[in-house]
Amino acid sequence: MSDDLANDPQLIEEFVTESREGLQCVDEDLLALEQTPDAAEILDRVFRAVHSIKGTASFLNFPQLVELAHAAEDVLNGLRKGEFTAARHVIDVLLASADQLRRMIEDVAARTERQYDIAPLLQTLRAVRTPADGAPRLGSILVQQHVVGPTELAGSLREAAAQQTRLGDLLVNKGLATPEQIQTAVDEQSSSTNKHDATQLMRVDVAKLDHLVNLVGELILERNRLSQLHRSWTEGQIGTEDFDSALSNAVGRLTFVTDEMQVASLKTRMVPIDNVFRKFTRLVRDVGQNLKKEVRLVQRGAETELDKTVVEQIADPLVHLVRNALDHGIESPAEREAAGKPREGTIAMEAFQQGDHIIVRVSDDGKGIDPQRIADKALQKGLVTPERLKSLSVREIVDLIFLPGFSTAEQATELSGRGVGMDVVRTNLKKMNGTVQIDSAVGKGSTFTLKLPLTLAIMSVLLVNVADEEMALPLQSVCETLRTEKQDLHYLHGREVIRLRNGVLPVCRLGRVLHVAERAAAGGERVVVINVAGERMAVLVDHLLGQEQTVVKPLGSYLGHVAGIAGASITGDGRVRLIVDPAGLVTMALGTENPLPEVAP
Repeated sequence: MSDDLANDPQLIEEFVTESREGLQCVDEDLLALEQTPDAAEILDRVFRAVHSIKGTASFLNFPQLVELAHAAEDVLNGLRKGEFTAARHVIDVLLASADQLRRMIEDVAARTERQYDIAPLLQTLRAVRTPADGAPRLGSILVQQHVVGPTELAGSLREAAAQQTRLGDLLVNKGLATPEQIQTAVDEQSSSTNKHDATQLMRVDVAKLDHLVNLVGELILERNRLSQLHRSWTEGQIGTEDFDSALSNAVGRLTFVTDEMQVASLKTRMVPIDNVFRKFTRLVRDVGQNLKKEVRLVQRGAETELDKTVVEQIADPLVHLVRNALDHGIESPAEREAAGKPREGTIAMEAFQQGDHIIVRVSDDGKGIDPQRIADKALQKGLVTPERLKSLSVREIVDLIFLPGFSTAEQATELSGRGVGMDVVRTNLKKMNGTVQIDSAVGKGSTFTLKLPLTLAIMSVLLVNVADEEMALPLQSVCETLRTEKQDLHYLHGREVIRLRNGVLPVCRLGRVLHVAERAAAGGERVVVINVAGERMAVLVDHLLGQEQTVVKPLGSYLGHVAGIAGASITGDGRVRLIVDPAGLVTMALGTENPLPEVAP
């Protein structure tokens, strides 16, 4: 371990904590995968966890950790491509790898330097990559359900392995199966897995806690005043006029204290983004040296604070964006000199607050993104059809880099080539209702702009009514609301659309998508235009009820994965109000897992 890392215990502590949590999830998911070998969601979670450990260990300079994680990642990648199935011996060696990674990470935590004999384990990992006979269980179920024939399945398995894509996605794209048929087959072979959240710790400034405790004391005083007021009223000690005045004053004070408590409690969860930014100095230095590139890192706004949950979820996307800039963006010194640029390239990271959002930008002065090369690679990998490609704009073509499995690298390395990096960026941003915008000029460089919510705990929502059910739409995804007549609705290629000024938007009837009874709206259709990572859609509801701030409550393990629902809140009269997930709503309405490349307007 180098001296600069040894002198940075916070960096090591964060790596150890994240790795412990990741490996705990890996253990649980591998055991679940053994029971449901074709559960793509579980496999993706394991792959991303190992990939993140490898990436962080790489720029912290733990070579044996990187080597073992990379070998395990190769096995997991083979499972994803359908080269072999998750048989017991495969799960055994992956569990053994996780155990060895855990031992190595605990040594990192104890600051002990050791050399590990991992050669036998690496050899076993390489051995299990030999393709196994027999079709994956998902394919067998599809054959049993007469969705595809054995010949079609065998050809599709080979094609999925060649394209590094999932079997289900390939069958849907080829028109051999519908998303509903794939989901039915997945449901048949999947079993519910209870996953316990790992204990999380964070440091909080004592001054913030003192302020919060003082506000709790004020809240107790207001509760006592209300109790006394209630006794005075019930015992007839106070008249109606005096009671109304006293109650109004008490409610006003209570509102003030609760508002202050809301702000104070959110501040206890706020941490500076510097906790993430500070990792990249070493990352840029080490990766730049490995690639024989001269790169300088510039950071601005590291003191910007945001919710700890957001900080944790943005770390991986930023790692992938910076590594992508180093590998694909910044040219070699010779290439930069030939292009009239300084030998040293620059990567800039910037963060600042904009209203209720945090803007994070990662930019470089490299060669930029060539749309033609992106289009050629997408066609080569079968991620888009020639007909579809002709209808895409330049920006939409550039956004194809977010599709799972897309990579312009000719072969996979420790740094890139697996088509997982930009997919991680999109997946994590979707979880936070964030957006990403790409601005790139060939020969000049690229800028990725991430727009993130300030916090995920309290949300401003638009209240709507659908079939007498009150629901909430996150206000950050709402562009506008309007009323339109039924004659403004049309059908285009079999899909309901609405004409809005100079554009056409797909229509989602919220009641129909969420399987609640529909009814005709009196006096025209109420329309909410939402934007999810650049994908705009018109949502039809019965009534618009107004706006409010609400506390988001998770639905728990039993209902936590219901499509189209992000959580719930409690109304003033104690009823449960569902909060709609805009990203899930777009996916359900368009009937596909990846309807379109994502781009912010």
